[in-house]
Parts: sequence; C-alpha cells; structure tokens
Amino acid sequence: MHAPSSLSEWPDLPQDVLREISGRLRDSGDLVRFHAVCKPWRYTAGTPTTTKQCLLPWLLAPDKRFSIFLKLRCIFSRTSYRALPPFSFRERNWVTSEDGRAVWYLAEGPNPSLRDTLTGAVAFLLPPFPQKSGRWEGPPSGVVYRDGTVFLRRRSYHDHDGTAKLRAALLRPGDAAWMVVERTFRSADLKNLYLSYYRGKMLMVVNGPVVTPDDEAGVGDVLAVQRPSTPCEMEDDYFYVQSYVVESGDELLCVSMYVRKDYPRAFGGKASVSGLLGALLVRVHALEDENRWRWVSKHGGSLSDRVLFLGYPNSFAVESSRLSGDAVSGGCAYFVYQDLHVKRNQPCFVFRYNLIEDKAMLVEQLPQGWVEAMWRHPGKGLWGSLL
Repeated sequence: MHAPSSLSEWPDLPQDVLREISGRLRDSGDLVRFHAVCKPWRYTAGTPTTTKQCLLPWLLAPDKRFSIFLKLRCIFSRTSYRALPPFSFRERNWVTSEDGRAVWYLAEGPNPSLRDTLTGAVAFLLPPFPQKSGRWEGPPSGVVYRDGTVFLRRRSYHDHDGTAKLRAALLRPGDAAWMVVERTFRSADLKNLYLSYYRGKMLMVVNGPVVTPDDEAGVGDVLAVQRPSTPCEMEDDYFYVQSYVVESGDELLCVSMYVRKDYPRAFGGKASVSGLLGALLVRVHALEDENRWRWVSKHGGSLSDRVLFLGYPNSFAVESSRLSGDAVSGGCAYFVYQDLHVKRNQPCFVFRYNLIEDKAMLVEQLPQGWVEAMWRHPGKGLWGSLL
C-alpha cells in the first residue's frame, strides 16, 4: 500500500473510516505505511490485532554491526525495519510472552525488571535474586506464561571438566521470592537441553539419558525427560539436528528436526538449498500420561488447525484461522535454519515445513547479518517505534 501524498492532508478523516481501512490491511508492511501517514492514522485503534484475526509474526534480532539497533523482518512481504531502543543489545537478556506478542529485556540491576525492548518502559518489577545462589554465568533468557509465571534459564558448558550446568529461576504469581534450581550434568554432550514450565513444573527435555550428580532431577518441582526419538533416527538414516518445545492449547509439543545422513552426497555431492529441502525431516510428539510422562507421536493431520513458529528463546503456536492472508496454512511449521555444510558464514534461511505432506519449502534467504532471530507478533507498540 502506497498512500498518495494528498492523503496526508486528511488528518480529520472520520475514525470509523480509518478503522475500516486499517482493519482490512493484512500485510504488516502495509500497516506500518498506513500508520506513517499522520498521527491520527497512526493512533487508529482498529487493526487486525484487536479483532479475531492477528497479523503474521515478524523476526526480531539485534544488529550485529551496530549493537544499539534492533532489526525487524517481515518474511512474508520481504520488508525490513530498524528500531533504536534506549539501550544496547550486546547481550541476549530476552524474555518473551508465551504467545510471542511481547518481548522484554531483563535488566538485572539495581533491581531486576523486565523492560520493553523498544521503549525501555518497565513492564514488570521483579524481586532480587537470592544472594546465596550466585550470579548468572552469562545473560539468562526466559518466558512469561499466561498465568503470569516468570521463568528464566541459562545453560553454560565447562570444557575443563566436561560438565554442563543449568541454572533456572521460577517466580509464580503471588510468590515473594524466586525458586532457583541449579543442576550440573556429568556430560557436556547434553548440550541440547530444552527448558520450559509446564503444569506447575520446571520441565527439562534432554538429548540423552538423564544423568546428574544427584537424584533430584525428577522430584518436586523439577521434571527431567529424555527427548523423543523416531524410527528414522534409530534406523540410522537421519541425524538429529535440534528440537523445539512449544505449548499449544493443552498440549506440550516437542518438534524435532533431522537431516538425511547422505546429504549432500546423495544430492549431486554439493550442498545446496534445493538439496537441503529434500533432506529435511520434521517430527512432532506430544507429552502425555502424567504418571509416566511419555512422548506420543503426532500425525500431521492432527496439527492442521495450527501454525508453529519455532525459535529461541520461545516457540509458539497460532490457530491457523486467526492468521491473515494466503501466505500461511494450517499444519505448517516455520523456522530459521543455517546450513553449515556449505561454508562457515553461510546465510540463514527461513523454511516452512508442511507437517501434513512431509515437505519443506524455502520461504526466503535472510539478508546478510541475520544469524540469531526470534519470532514476535507485531503489536501497537511496534508501529510507533518503526516510524
């Protein structure tokens, strides 16, 4: 949408007309341009985010070249924006809402707080972390869940003694103090350790046997489970790449990604995006049976009513009926992937995997400099920061 310059002279256009026009926009870039015409248009209340529909998520990442900037990318319209927050993003102290509609920055001192990544406004004041638990070994990230629970986590690895350390902090509604949990794993091979909060427990999904130097991993408020395996992995046809844990409705899903072991040899001997599309495999499992906590395979057809957006520090699911436009369909998962088979500085790609047809599709190659990115739903607070 490119508004004629004459429209900028119409600040007194009736609000009901503005709401009707704004509510019909389906592309995030069009909505940004609409709001940029003038202040009355910018403050129009009627957007798809306030109705039963919602706009497609964007990618958000710090600018590696200029640490004072944030980059935002709408992959569906192939448009990029840059925002100037009130602080630098040298560290990834990011905390996101469970549904991806908000992203905050964790400011640890003098008093912990969650601040809006674009405006710096304080969204949550948090109690101080217990002194006896020590300091975080690097910036933590986390999630704020629907019930108001704040969950922070940090993994660190120690090559000198071959251990992997987990530190997590949980603050439930009404709590006056953090519940802090620390675990040291015997093997640094457990680098794929996925942490979430589920049904009142800290849930650790580990890539291998649950082995810790104590017996506390499966008691109380902490539950450790081994990630699900698949026949393709056990038959030695595919190697495991990574997993994402996402809560969708009443289910906790583990979405695992695999690549064929004969890639790229079986695809002409040269790594390529087209070859990677045929080599990718995605499988989904749901955690069931609270007595045994076992993973049960999910068929693609059972996911036809939702779309998964997979990333870090949080993944989320959206009902397909709520997404605007023809760019998405139910039963699909979107994720960012970097094919290191090609070369060390290979660019990142956004893929869409159709879980019903078992087929991957390239959405776009991200512009140079995009490496670490997370999904975020666009909201009203986003528009003003981009204008």
